[in-house]
Amino acid sequence: MAPPTYGDLGKSARDVFGKGYHFSLLKLDLKTKTASGVEFSSGGSSNADTGKVTGNLETKYKFKDHGVTFTEKWNTDNQVKISLICLLISSKALFWS
Repeated sequence: MAPPTYGDLGKSARDVFGKGYHFSLLKLDLKTKTASGVEFSSGGSSNADTGKVTGNLETKYKFKDHGVTFTEKWNTDNQVKISLICLLISSKALFWS
């Protein structure tokens, strides 16, 4: 096995402080589930360099008795995506979007 190149020395230590950390970006993610089974996921980020703020909201409800999952996603660009997934008895899935 060849020794690591000079550029690789200390890479692990640099990754601890720099990889995945964006110093000008503030980010918040929240998840919760209600007693009736509705799942909510919400998130947002703010870039201090550009001033751009983005956010999203996702709701998911599963009808376990019928094998149906309803998902709605919304973001601050006013885009809405709604999907309905039905599991058939033969274990094949239908997906509408």
